[in-house]
Amino acid sequence: MTVGIGIAGPGAGAAALAALAMVERVGRGMIGGFVSLAAIDGDGRLHRAETQRGGSAGLFPGPPPDAIARAGLVALMSSGPDRMAPLSQFTPAAEGVGCMSGHRLPNMPGRPGGRAVNVLALERLAAGMPPQAALETVLADHPDADAGLIAVTAAGDVAAANGALAAARSDAGALVTEGAGLRIAILHNAIFPVTGLAAIAAGAAMDACAPADAADFEITLAAGVRLTTTPPRAVDIDDVGRVIAIGGLPAGWTAPAWQGAAAMRGSPVRRAGHVVGTLVSEAYCVARHGIVESCDGGPSARLGVRATS
Repeated sequence: MTVGIGIAGPGAGAAALAALAMVERVGRGMIGGFVSLAAIDGDGRLHRAETQRGGSAGLFPGPPPDAIARAGLVALMSSGPDRMAPLSQFTPAAEGVGCMSGHRLPNMPGRPGGRAVNVLALERLAAGMPPQAALETVLADHPDADAGLIAVTAAGDVAAANGALAAARSDAGALVTEGAGLRIAILHNAIFPVTGLAAIAAGAAMDACAPADAADFEITLAAGVRLTTTPPRAVDIDDVGRVIAIGGLPAGWTAPAWQGAAAMRGSPVRRAGHVVGTLVSEAYCVARHGIVESCDGGPSARLGVRATS
């Protein structure tokens, strides 16, 4: 009945919020209510944010504060609305140690009269135990705990583990992965679809920090541009960013009629014979006898370019 997200790396706060928003956008079930978030910034300071209703959209009246968006360590937990206060019990954290998240009920003790398993795991981290071992040891010591745990440490390590009850569920999903400079752990249950949900959330997190279509400038591809098979494969532009020729194409583009991406993503972009960037977008083109006739159904299209560093 929850989703837990833990991320370490530059911009982890913005990444975690993007991941949660993606879960809310594509999923159904126990989402869109409370959120408890703990973040540790580059100076080692702990920041918190929470809401009982509205999910990711209810956390802040506008963009998240820079201290959270740019934080290098973030853990959040979210589910339906109106959970028992204080919401910080779902994401215990300590400066110099790290942040905890999880799913199901990591805020509850694993046995009567005991202490919350997420707090016990955080204490083991503080004592110097490696994060994966800390989580697995606590959960093994408390087999009745209805919980999965995520740890994000001050050293930038991320770990996740499910207790026996959580692991046995038919609606539980889990993912630990890396990309775009981030280390990511996601656990969830009672949110559907089960398969693929964590992967798309992790993808949204990476995209928030390193969007694959981020462009430094744009160029214009218009009807009338000549297409050739002559190497090299490149998109040539003039001084104002208009495409003047595209070379190195397959032979089909010189046929009486052809269609596809004449200026394909990943193609080098040249100005005066010098490579100035790489295409990060493309347009659907129709060509006749090697001349562009239309771009995305119109006379022209704008294409994004990542500048050569």
